[in-house]
Amino acid sequence: MPDVSTYSRAFEHVLPAAAKESLNQLDFFARRTVEGFLHGVHSSRRKGVSTEFDHHTQYQPGDPLKHVDWKVSARHDQYVVKRYQEDTSLAVRLIVDRSGSMRRSTGGPTKYDHACKLAACLAYLALNQGDSVGLTVTSEAKTDWLPPRSAPTHLVVLLRALVSQEAAAPDAVTHCLRAILDRGERRGLVVLVSDLMFPPEDTRRELGRLQAQGHEVLLMQVRDPAEEDFPFRRWITFDDLEGAGRRRIDTVPLRRLYREEYAALRTEWQEWARKYDIHLVSLRTDQHVDAVLSEYISRRAGAQ
Repeated sequence: MPDVSTYSRAFEHVLPAAAKESLNQLDFFARRTVEGFLHGVHSSRRKGVSTEFDHHTQYQPGDPLKHVDWKVSARHDQYVVKRYQEDTSLAVRLIVDRSGSMRRSTGGPTKYDHACKLAACLAYLALNQGDSVGLTVTSEAKTDWLPPRSAPTHLVVLLRALVSQEAAAPDAVTHCLRAILDRGERRGLVVLVSDLMFPPEDTRRELGRLQAQGHEVLLMQVRDPAEEDFPFRRWITFDDLEGAGRRRIDTVPLRRLYREEYAALRTEWQEWARKYDIHLVSLRTDQHVDAVLSEYISRRAGAQ
């Protein structure tokens, strides 16, 4: 795949210097991390489009109209499409939470920085395999929606969207998940990268709807060490990163209750994902993303 710096000049007039540097660093990180995991991901045959006919299936939203068998459809009074055998590409939709809570940092990268690294690695991996990748970077303040493309040059467009803005404002994850269904996108892999620190009911409902429509769902939860461990033992002023002001709190009596509730929320997400056979990967910002990629690739290889 061509180096992203080959194409970054096209964005020099719209990207500030810091963002251009972030783009190049993100590209380098993705390449360095992914190179060792590229073998064996597409080793099996899947249903796709080639010259070897396999069978007919009922038309579903997102199926290309050029594959409708009009003669058979007329006989059965319903639309049917031809399926073929092929090592076909996967449609990947990455959704990255850019809400204010993702700006949290414990003396190192923010949760949003880590989410960008995960998304960049997955995009690089998918594009190298010939898959198409779309990206949604979202918060209540702004949502960037990029359509799926499979060209290697699409990587720079994806990375630019990731680095163009900082995390801010309340989350808008549920709206984006609902929009995937409303837009009738091709069935494929939907990856949500988020801290999952919001009321979960509406988001889980939309994730369930996506899965019921034939999408594969992958959740990548990004956690901050201090946010999880809550190591504070004194009065501290906390800023609400999603815009609800600041509060000064005595953390000593709060510490045990907070840690219990945080652990309960994590457990609740894990149990929900297990119940509905949705893959949930969780990592902290003080961990490297290569372990997550290894787990993801192993799961995909086993599922094909």
